[in-house]
Amino acid sequence: MATISLCMIVKDEEEVLHNCLESVKEACDEIIIADTGSSDKTKEIAANYTDKVIEFEWIDDFSAARNFVFSHAKMDYILWLDADDIVKEQDLNKLLKLKKNLDPSVDAVSMFYHLSFDEHENPAFSMRRNRLVKRERDFKWHGVVHEYLEVSGNIISSDIAITHNKHKKKNTSIEEGRNLRIYEKKLKRGESFSPRDLYYYANELKDNQHYKKATLYYKEFLATKKGWIEDEIMACLNMSDCYSRLGDKDEELDALCKSFQYDLPRPEVCCRLGGYFMEKKDFQSAIFWYGTAINTKQKDNGGFKQPAYSTWFPHLQLVLCYWELGHMEKSYEHNKMAEKFIPNDPSVAYNNNFFKDYFKEGSNPISNGKKKILYIGWIGHKNLGDELMWDLFKEKFDETFGNENWELQGTIRSQAKNYDIDNYDLIVLGGGSIICKNNTPVLRRAIEKGKKVMIWGSGIDRIDKSDIELLEGGKKVYIQKYFTTDIQKKLVEVIEHAEFAGVRGPLTYELLRQMGANEEKLKISGDPGLLLKNIDKIDEKDKHITSPFKGSKIIGVNWGTSFNHVYGGNEKFVEDQLAEALKNFIKKGYQIYLYSVWNDDIPAMKRLYKKVNDQENVILDTKYYDVNLLIKLLSQFHFTINFKLHANLISLAANTPAIALAYRFKVYDFVQSVDLHKLVISTDSNNINHELMNLETFINKERDTIMNKVNHKKGDYINMINTPFDQKLYLKGEEGV
Repeated sequence: MATISLCMIVKDEEEVLHNCLESVKEACDEIIIADTGSSDKTKEIAANYTDKVIEFEWIDDFSAARNFVFSHAKMDYILWLDADDIVKEQDLNKLLKLKKNLDPSVDAVSMFYHLSFDEHENPAFSMRRNRLVKRERDFKWHGVVHEYLEVSGNIISSDIAITHNKHKKKNTSIEEGRNLRIYEKKLKRGESFSPRDLYYYANELKDNQHYKKATLYYKEFLATKKGWIEDEIMACLNMSDCYSRLGDKDEELDALCKSFQYDLPRPEVCCRLGGYFMEKKDFQSAIFWYGTAINTKQKDNGGFKQPAYSTWFPHLQLVLCYWELGHMEKSYEHNKMAEKFIPNDPSVAYNNNFFKDYFKEGSNPISNGKKKILYIGWIGHKNLGDELMWDLFKEKFDETFGNENWELQGTIRSQAKNYDIDNYDLIVLGGGSIICKNNTPVLRRAIEKGKKVMIWGSGIDRIDKSDIELLEGGKKVYIQKYFTTDIQKKLVEVIEHAEFAGVRGPLTYELLRQMGANEEKLKISGDPGLLLKNIDKIDEKDKHITSPFKGSKIIGVNWGTSFNHVYGGNEKFVEDQLAEALKNFIKKGYQIYLYSVWNDDIPAMKRLYKKVNDQENVILDTKYYDVNLLIKLLSQFHFTINFKLHANLISLAANTPAIALAYRFKVYDFVQSVDLHKLVISTDSNNINHELMNLETFINKERDTIMNKVNHKKGDYINMINTPFDQKLYLKGEEGV
């Protein structure tokens, strides 16, 4: 187990220090507090928790103070907090678990930092900080104000959150303007400003209402082209604030649009543009930007996050925009969307009462004469596997009924809970690992409202590796670890009332059976990806997508990331082992083709490519392929090694054996459904390199047998996956059927 030194710098923090230390003391083996000149009871409070309260003479340099307290640490890792931070109970439990299981190769752990909360107590402004660092790496702090800790090496991301508790502190005016004075002293001394100093100095000018001067320093910062992308985007936003305060609307718009030079539109920028056009009464343009905010997914790259701007806020603004344009139904619909996020909000309640009177109580304003289907899936994120299952469902539905009397809608870049179930006749839980606590209440509510429900090849995920063997043997597992009693009960009821309840594999089936699901209703239908048609040969017109390698000894490799949510908890180790295996395959005469099924996997693929370091024998292909073209590409390979689940299905559709890197439960669930358990390597294995070599030998001997077995299994499952369409189960009871 790792040991932890908590290192803090404090001054006059008697109001909050007790709560901070009380919240985290259980996780700390050592607490070191450097006091920079307190005149209240801060040092006495600190002394109740540690005998290592040391004094540091304040020199207007936060980094100097932090480096000083870090230098006194003795434990394996250093955790740093400010006095007005706390670690909530659920995050403390996560921290204790991390401490127990932390791989000693980890150099730093980043954690969420919730800086503020909205009136509903949801995080309103969050970011990531490198909170826990290995002491022996001797990482240093930089910057006299708004200091940052420079880290490198093996950095992992955690879902632990540190909560900033400043609103609990009564005296928040201590040394008002201190940061601005420190920067201005630095300027007077003739010291140069780094790009980061320019940005934070501009922020201090803005906060102290020097708006014109702030815009000049934001521009100077952006001109360096050396800032962090998140700071560059925030500089544009802050600069637009300044111009708004100065009454310069044209410059305000230019500043917002300038942010597009650095990244795709961010939700907060889109909402600001929506507000800009609303003010001008250009509601169509406002609708475009608010809609973009809702549909934009920001990556977790350590930058600032303000969830309101992609959830309830744009929906409430769209209520006004659509009303102004006379689209009352759309206005009503967006108020319902906002209500999903902030059900007790006064504005939402006021709108509900208004719409009730306007549309007359009990009527439903949303109607276009067609029956409506809501397909629940993780779609719209450019993940080929999930998009594939959505496309296959649409294809099957069109084959059966077309779209004359039915309207099909998917949960594109949104969660099922954001949709008003009253507007749909059939709710389909589609393919993917989406039998979960979030979707189950939606399905149960649909049944309560008399809607039809169908489960089409869905599965469960995030089950401990230790429970897989129990499930394989039909032995009881402690389901309460994964699903509350309430969710289990709802799942059982959903399956009982579903028109069709087909799940991906035998492990999901067994888990649901142990919950008490009706075994006659519950079917193992297989993964919908098994509907992919096999490719026998490549057409002449598609020759351009074949591998430039000559010969048949090509290994396709799909690598990526699950953000370290893998068995073993060490993606870096798996990546290193895979790189060594690929080097060994090259020595045996193979050539390697790296391909992707999700855009977010590309950075990991590039790392792997760099580690193998053989441009002559390795191709890095980052294109996002149409699934049929990818099948044709993979049909040229001897076998594939795949990290993502549906890369295996695409490989099998290409008649190419697939080795699955089993990083989570869903992979075991699938491979057992098609009897490919011999071609699985768990990511918690210590001998991935060696196991890959053995499987290459096995594939060379049994290639035809493997594919014959898979294709036989596929035939059985295809009949089951097609059942709800062939038997038109979702039309049971409909007139004329």
